Amino acid sequence: MNIIKLYDHELSGNCFKVRLLLNQLSLDFESIKIDVFTGENKKDFFKKINPAMKIPVINDSGIILNESNAILLYLSDKYKSELLSNSLEDRAKIYSWLMYNKTSVDPFLAKARAIKKFYPDDKQDLDELKSLKIEGNKSLRVINDYLSTSNFFCSGYSIADIAMYPYIKLSYEGEILLEEYKNILNWIDRVENTAKFIPIY
Repeated sequence: MNIIKLYDHELSGNCFKVRLLLNQLSLDFESIKIDVFTGENKKDFFKKINPAMKIPVINDSGIILNESNAILLYLSDKYKSELLSNSLEDRAKIYSWLMYNKTSVDPFLAKARAIKKFYPDDKQDLDELKSLKIEGNKSLRVINDYLSTSNFFCSGYSIADIAMYPYIKLSYEGEILLEEYKNILNWIDRVENTAKFIPIY
């Protein structure tokens, strides 16, 4: 039996994306914690696994892959998941949203979260945080508008939703609040009611 190794951390939104997909695909996997807070990701053993020293990483029968959204694409493709649609039009939307997630959502929401959740008070750059909030809210407005006419990011639940979910869900930890984004809040409820969903905490 193939057991996928996932190099993981329970507080990482990017790792959660992969854990959620693995659960929803009912794939056997072993979670191997890499403690980034103590620098375990910079140790030689892990640098051999991922020279970029970032998590998540998977090892699937010798195929080693990093970058969370690339892992989502790989797993859903290999295991023929409906979460990567058979429709070319839907896949095009998924690809587009996956890119938008990494250029315009996670960089702002995740960094704001990191500053407020993980940095000591005297290391928090409040000017940077203010800028991250402005840009993060711009992206959330784009998403909220899109979700006014769509339940998910394509015609049904997909890896695009999995990619978007963690840092939007946790945006409050970076002082980016969702109360004005009713369509996003409704989308979060729909995601959390999908089959085999697991809580982020």
